[in-house]
Amino acid sequence: MTEKLNIPDNLTIENSKSAYAGISKQFANGSTFELTRDIQLNSITKALIRQLSEDHPGQLIVPEELKNDIFYSKEEETAEKESAKPVEPRLDRLGGRLLKLWDVVFYFFVIMVDMIFYSMESIFNRKFILKNDTTKNAYYIGYLAVPIVFLLAFLIGFTIALQAAIQLAKMGGQSMIAMMSTMIMTKELGPLITAIIIAGRTGSSIAAEIGTMVVMEEVDALKTMGVKPLKFLLVPKFWAFTTVMPVLTLVADIAGIFGGFLIASAYNIPPGSFMVDVIESIKMSDIFWGTIKSISFAWVILAVGSFKGLNVRGGADAVGRATTESVVVSIFMVVAIDAIFSLFLYT
Repeated sequence: MTEKLNIPDNLTIENSKSAYAGISKQFANGSTFELTRDIQLNSITKALIRQLSEDHPGQLIVPEELKNDIFYSKEEETAEKESAKPVEPRLDRLGGRLLKLWDVVFYFFVIMVDMIFYSMESIFNRKFILKNDTTKNAYYIGYLAVPIVFLLAFLIGFTIALQAAIQLAKMGGQSMIAMMSTMIMTKELGPLITAIIIAGRTGSSIAAEIGTMVVMEEVDALKTMGVKPLKFLLVPKFWAFTTVMPVLTLVADIAGIFGGFLIASAYNIPPGSFMVDVIESIKMSDIFWGTIKSISFAWVILAVGSFKGLNVRGGADAVGRATTESVVVSIFMVVAIDAIFSLFLYT
């Protein structure tokens, strides 16, 4: 048998708890109650009815015409919560984002400075550095990367020389293929191609390696043992990068020029003439600045990979995101630094 549920009309915040306790006793024997249609609804009454419905499911019958007024849908609850949140002014949001960006930039430069400082210090003090660790890193970063660097640089040099030769042939300028290939590879594409390949191949692995160590708390373990993590992790990689990047850049230059040589041969340019043009086109200043650029790119790639790895928070998914971000940021910074070099060197 269904009984009518009587709720006092004079409900307030102060007496709502005692009223709820008294009404709940009526549900103790398992009876079913129906809410009267002429009940006076206010915010406190609605809250009490919602609580009774949650605590005694099936025992309280609410007329259909009152349900929309008493119960909220999930969309309405979400909209109500969002509307209750104070709207942050745009200027405050912009300021917060700028402060976060400043923290990121500051921490990145801290890692960069510490990396260079510990690397210079390691010349006189090799404490915390494993024996042959630099050699192993140089083998992985440099020697194992030679095939992919050579292949991609060759294909890019080949393609550029082919496209240029088609246009030069219209003006009878096939003899300029050697000069063009040499200048493009030594001044710009050699260091740039090498840096992009290393950013994708090695920068990502550094971020994943250090990020995994952070997640597994191995970095904290190094600190507990009194080991300086940045010196232990970065110094061998720093010297390996500094040593092998100019060599890889030279490999990319040779591969790109060789691609131009094949195109020149297809246009019946003698090999001897091609080599003479290459030697005349090479400038020691281009080789020097190409080496400086390659070393700069190497340091940036290492710093970005380390920064992203050390800032991993979470699990395996966070390591994956850090790895992806390290590649994107490294390539962006490499291209930006190359543009700055070109702006100052060739204008």
